[in-house]
Amino acid sequence: MGLIAALIPNPARLFRLRSAIRGRHAVEPCASWDEVLRLCETRPVHVAIIDLFHDGAMNLDPVRQLKRQFPRMATVAYVDVTEARGRDLFDAGRSGVDALLVANVDDDAVNIAATIERAEARGVAGVLRTMLEGLRPTARDALLLAVTRAHEHLTPDDLARRLSLSRRVLAKHLEQGGLPSPQRLITWARLLVAAHLLEDPERSADNIALALHFPSGSSFRNTCQRYLSATPSEVRKNGGAAWVLSRMQADDSRDDGLNESDAA
Repeated sequence: MGLIAALIPNPARLFRLRSAIRGRHAVEPCASWDEVLRLCETRPVHVAIIDLFHDGAMNLDPVRQLKRQFPRMATVAYVDVTEARGRDLFDAGRSGVDALLVANVDDDAVNIAATIERAEARGVAGVLRTMLEGLRPTARDALLLAVTRAHEHLTPDDLARRLSLSRRVLAKHLEQGGLPSPQRLITWARLLVAAHLLEDPERSADNIALALHFPSGSSFRNTCQRYLSATPSEVRKNGGAAWVLSRMQADDSRDDGLNESDAA
């Protein structure tokens, strides 16, 4: 089970957060930025959810400090949005905030859980940076989309549609970029995110399978064996996301058949 640091002074929103992720993460309330930093320094926090306006004016210096000290940790802003705060929130995105929850607009239980999962997935982008530099825009966008939507049940048709391409054209662009076929890319993206989560020693394989919506812990382990010839424990030992990325780059299979049951 992962740990979330929550700087959310509104009790109703804190309750909403806890209800949305019950059984997947533990939530530790914090009363100030200093408490958030101390918690991150002493315990394996993997997501910080922050009301950026908790003490009035927004101060992004603590956000930047969090990202410098804990670059793999995801950050989510949970705020009221007003017209006057629009520019502030744009600056927040530039400062490293990974995702946004708008109070009383999109903070229902389903969207809270999905937003946290997308924010976690974006932490893999740092591992991908060198690889992304050499890709044509459509292949790069396909890889990033597959990673940031790793918790969803994407199909090759979904991926192509989101990129405004036909499945055949998408497959061609991926092949030209040295990437796996659309179906295999989707599975590799889920494994990349899973490997990133496995880098946290407090996260179990079953918990990660639940977070990424594998049918079961067994199906997640089967997918690891099929693609990596390794168990989740071996993925963690071998280096996590960076190791899985190296295996993906060596994948020369072009099979683009139907969705595989173990990865569904």
